[in-house]
Amino acid sequence: MIGKFLLLAAASLSTALAAAPLSLHSVAQVSAGGEVVVTLPGYDSDIGTQLTAVITKLPTDGKLYQLSDVHSKYGYDPKKGVEITSVPTTIVDAATGKTRVLYVRPSVDREGAGEFDRFEYTVDDQTVTSIAGTVVVVGDGVNFIASDFSAGGESWTVEGNRVGGSAVSFEASSRGSLNHYVYGTDDSLNMEGGNDSDLWYFNAPSKFLGWQGVYYGGEMKFTMSSFSGDFSSSNLNADTYLVKLFCAQCDTNKGVTIGFPLSASSFDGSTKTFSLSMVESGGWLRDPENTLEAWTVPTKCDFVEVLSGLTSVQILGDFTKWYESVSLDDVVFKKGTAVSSIPFCAQGTPDASTCSCSGGFTS
Repeated sequence: MIGKFLLLAAASLSTALAAAPLSLHSVAQVSAGGEVVVTLPGYDSDIGTQLTAVITKLPTDGKLYQLSDVHSKYGYDPKKGVEITSVPTTIVDAATGKTRVLYVRPSVDREGAGEFDRFEYTVDDQTVTSIAGTVVVVGDGVNFIASDFSAGGESWTVEGNRVGGSAVSFEASSRGSLNHYVYGTDDSLNMEGGNDSDLWYFNAPSKFLGWQGVYYGGEMKFTMSSFSGDFSSSNLNADTYLVKLFCAQCDTNKGVTIGFPLSASSFDGSTKTFSLSMVESGGWLRDPENTLEAWTVPTKCDFVEVLSGLTSVQILGDFTKWYESVSLDDVVFKKGTAVSSIPFCAQGTPDASTCSCSGGFTS
């Protein structure tokens, strides 16, 4: 009896210690009005384990289908099998070791400024089920999230020099390389020692927030220009940050802010496109949340976690110690290639709060 109990206990312990598989976040690229076979890249450290994939969240602007039997087995058309209309739905892919679905765009379609869609899936190894992974669907370009302001201000706001959440001003015309853009101005000054001590920022709308981990390893781009203001070096707010990324739930809900220092770039008021590398070694610094301590280089885990739970994205508008008017155009989160660069060590949980990464960025 004791021997049987020990065997059962050992089996239970073995199951408990079995490594949970990972539903890896990924990117799928498709043409407008087209279709693409998407591999759901589950990962299991237990060698030889057969994984089963389950769709847990459907796309909102496209459709998912099981692969047809002939395409699954032999690669022949037609690709389209049974439509997946509810969740959870187990993926039926007859090819050995494969977990694939067909994603189809609407027949009347066009590629806009940003990603097409998202859906989620889990994998299991007949013992443990993974936490859901996200598949981001993009067009032929690599601008995953973007504001080009072609039709308006897109819910961007200005924070710091007027009533919080005030809408940006929108200009539906061209000015040099700016074409349909937004702008903000110093509406109020808080003078200390002859200088304006308050800073104002362009505040990004909700589409830039939440889980954006897929942009780790990519870049953030935007174009700025100024209509008025003294941008001489002696009048600049040099000790501040060009961009701030904030995650309220990071570090066990303590909150983490990562900023790109203005001193690492230059802006004299003339039109300039900024390109910031979305990795911890790209010049970013982490706020210590203590005015007596210096900002430090974030870890890989810090950076991935912030991108996996963005609460706010702010771009500096207040560059000088006096009045200025600053415009903003073509804000983009992008990647050089349509491939997720999130390392395995940061994918234990969707928000990257379970992370064991060390060292610098590797693609």
